Amino acid sequence: MPMRSLLIIAEVLAVPCRIVARIIGWLLLVLMAVIIYDVIGRRFFSTGSFKLQELEWHIHGAIAVLGFGYAYVHNAHVRIDVFSNSFSTATKMRIEILAIIVFLIPFMALIFWFGLDFVMRSYERGEGSPGGVGLSDRWIIKTAIPAAAVLAIMGGVSVLMRAIVALRRPDLLADPWVDRS
Repeated sequence: MPMRSLLIIAEVLAVPCRIVARIIGWLLLVLMAVIIYDVIGRRFFSTGSFKLQELEWHIHGAIAVLGFGYAYVHNAHVRIDVFSNSFSTATKMRIEILAIIVFLIPFMALIFWFGLDFVMRSYERGEGSPGGVGLSDRWIIKTAIPAAAVLAIMGGVSVLMRAIVALRRPDLLADPWVDRS
């Protein structure tokens, strides 16, 4: 496959990660509004509820798991660079390619597979909050788990393709770790 085609595919795979990241950005504002409403309501008007607290946790959880694909595409995820600081850029890219193929994709595929079962069981059981005082339809928030796995795979494959291009045709991509969009 020509290297330019790999770059195009890498960009296409990164688009959903970026779209979800924009949604997450707005979700942060929603989370902030829910927290402020809950705190003020509890403190001054005795209007707090378990539903609001669960909504806060659900939004926070969605933000936490759905952002990894974007973080991976933009090299904003946590790395342990203690050992790799002395490696050449090419060696780092080869390690990254290997890590994506050996660890990220299989692990996220397992999370996706078991996450779907997790969501389906929740849906079939009509799972809601324990005690019935919180939010119902818990399957909705659990859907973030397999969705996040798919986004992480897409982000990982995007980085993998850019790293391959950078190793074979560095003239096409000045810095494979920096996304230009």
